Amino acid sequence: MARRVDYYFRETVSGLRRNGLVAFAAVSTMFISLFLLGGAQLIGRQIGLVIDQQTERVEVAVYLDDGVSQADSDRILAKLNAMPEVDHVRYESKQQAYERFQALFANQPDLVNNVSANALPASYRVKLADPSKFRVIYAQIFGQPGVEQVVDERAVLDRLFAVSRVLRWGAYIATAVMLISSIALIANTVRMAGFARRKEIGIMRLVGATNWFIHIPFLIEGLVEGLAGAALAIAALAWLRRVFFNSIHQTIAFLPVVRTQDLLALVPLLLVVSVVVALMASALAMRRFLEV
Repeated sequence: MARRVDYYFRETVSGLRRNGLVAFAAVSTMFISLFLLGGAQLIGRQIGLVIDQQTERVEVAVYLDDGVSQADSDRILAKLNAMPEVDHVRYESKQQAYERFQALFANQPDLVNNVSANALPASYRVKLADPSKFRVIYAQIFGQPGVEQVVDERAVLDRLFAVSRVLRWGAYIATAVMLISSIALIANTVRMAGFARRKEIGIMRLVGATNWFIHIPFLIEGLVEGLAGAALAIAALAWLRRVFFNSIHQTIAFLPVVRTQDLLALVPLLLVVSVVVALMASALAMRRFLEV
């Protein structure tokens, strides 16, 4: 058994050494494809964290007419409180709206100085139990006496969702292309290794070596290339998380960022993909090029 393992090890090292340039290309392609795959997952996770954070803050603003009567205001409040989609309702007076406006635009004094408290409407700030139910609130409240406008903050999140989908699908398409390239390159590496040892393989067949005994070194060679690409991709993603995502957090302190746990959760996926791709490539090479 030990002799057989030693044989497999020597044959694998020999194959990689003979076809070093092609093996390097295969490892590089695998690295790029897995880096794109992992990067897409991390970006998706980052956007998901931001969306979750912002969704918790989403409110529906029901702006009241300046001349709204107390009876209409009370009726609107009662209607909102009776809706199952509403978690709670908070009244914001003109003065409170103006104070919030001053805080939001504190770095633009010219704008603040040109706006008075009377210019801003009073409103009910509605916290939803499910932020996706905004349209229900809008349908039942908009047009009621005393209601000037109903504004939802989810429009920003919808745009964020759209950007997330574009980025992730773009990365997935690029990943698919690179994985196909990885299969082709690893298969070519295995094929070249088999061609270089064709005489030796022929002799082994003559003395009764089984197909599996002949093919296992090529499988190991493909696995080594796949796992090497995966290891490089994991290291690059760790660097990306530390440098890029942490810099986002340092710039915008309140923004949540992907954690080390999120990266560690990706490791099994990347390793499995690398193994599957390597085995597919090796099987393809053996079927097409190593018919011994």
